[in-house]
Amino acid sequence: MPEYKIDGYSVRLWSSRPTTNLSPGTAVAGIYLYEGTTYRGYVYFFPDGTALAAPVFHSASERIFVHYNLCQFDATLEILRSEKPIYLFYRSPTNAGLRSGREPVGEEE
Repeated sequence: MPEYKIDGYSVRLWSSRPTTNLSPGTAVAGIYLYEGTTYRGYVYFFPDGTALAAPVFHSASERIFVHYNLCQFDATLEILRSEKPIYLFYRSPTNAGLRSGREPVGEEE
């Protein structure tokens, strides 16, 4: 199953999408993930309480799309800012997301 080493990202916040809309088709924030110059997928964030769609691996484009609740936005952005390496992975529709590489105990970041 695919796994990509992520070394770049961009953030999008939509001002026109209320956080009270619990539609699983309407994200309120997104983080786009890159491996070098190659777009590898996104993390979309939906208002808390929204039923989330399963993650998707689009084999033709080799992209991974994952969905989180908005309460996970700050932690996700912090991981991208402070951890290295970061991987975007897809194992199955119930096992996909972001992960860090192995780090030593007591690193004091």
